[in-house]
Amino acid sequence: MAKICYILLFLILTYEAGFTERGKVKITVENGYYYTQLETGEKYQIVAQQDWAPNKITLSPDKNYVAYTTSNGLGFENQGRDICYCKVDGSERTFLHKFEYDAGSLLWDSTKDRDFIFVSLIDCHYVYGGIQVIDLKAKDIILTAIGDSLQKIRGKDCYRIYCYGLPVEEGRQKICLEELSAMNAPDSSNTSYSTDWTLSDIYVSTQREPILRMRDLPTLAEDLGKDFKKFVGDRFFRISGIMPSPERSRIVFTGYAGDNRWFFGLFDLGGRKLLLFDFSDNFVFSSAVWSPEGSRLAILRASGPEKYIDFYEFTGPEKMELIKTYKVETDRPLSDFRWSDDSKKFYYSYLFSNYQKVQVEVDLEDK
Repeated sequence: MAKICYILLFLILTYEAGFTERGKVKITVENGYYYTQLETGEKYQIVAQQDWAPNKITLSPDKNYVAYTTSNGLGFENQGRDICYCKVDGSERTFLHKFEYDAGSLLWDSTKDRDFIFVSLIDCHYVYGGIQVIDLKAKDIILTAIGDSLQKIRGKDCYRIYCYGLPVEEGRQKICLEELSAMNAPDSSNTSYSTDWTLSDIYVSTQREPILRMRDLPTLAEDLGKDFKKFVGDRFFRISGIMPSPERSRIVFTGYAGDNRWFFGLFDLGGRKLLLFDFSDNFVFSSAVWSPEGSRLAILRASGPEKYIDFYEFTGPEKMELIKTYKVETDRPLSDFRWSDDSKKFYYSYLFSNYQKVQVEVDLEDK
């Protein structure tokens, strides 16, 4: 009888202490930090509870790991979060993904051989959707859905998707572990690019550190000529736009360099090499558009009503050259930029009147 009472007392004390049945680990908050606490009483500091925006934390199903968010300096008022995980003792910290938005919640679930972290962002319509599912094995997003919260469906390994407190009725309405397990590779189209609040560093969502810092341009461009170095000097750079190539191996970036000078560059992500850099007095570079297969590039250059579209083409693995400059004949705002499927023609539109839109074709084969 005494032995039974002892066992009952132990179970009650364990429950009241907040330990989970498996792994005997719980998450606590002390002095503004999240800790993991083991049954032995050992505590390990994981992350600050608040870092510009509140951080989130969750245990893995086997209670051996913990996923958490931390500030990355991106987004409005530094609300952007990095998603990371580590062992419950704080060791083996691993970066997973970068977001410009605050994460409303984290949820970790798994199948027999795969682990998934569900990130619910505060915006239902963030990029491709506020629900982002990260495959830990691939360390990348494997599925996205419109929504901002999830609820477990009773009796099933599935989650119902909600948006602004209501069940999603259109498009994807639930996410099931069986479906996730059948997905073999991440979707590279979910990869996003962003800048820090100073607009001087470029980040890709799959890497923790910047892929390009504007302060490094002089070093990266040593082979691009004296004019570039004279232009750079001690100038500050502010990035205004980023456009990845179709295969996500290169990016075009545009921006402002002070003294009414504007620039654009082409950066190879794999080789960490600047392939092209151009600048202009008074003319603003914008609206970069890649051809479908990524061999050609169109970019708008405008100064007030005066506009040109510059066309570039790869003439070698790491060499892109200007092949045509087209003068735009209208002073109206342009829109609907696109390439033909064979990349031989380029189209844009403008409003001729309040009711009529004109489409213009540029034939690149017509020299």
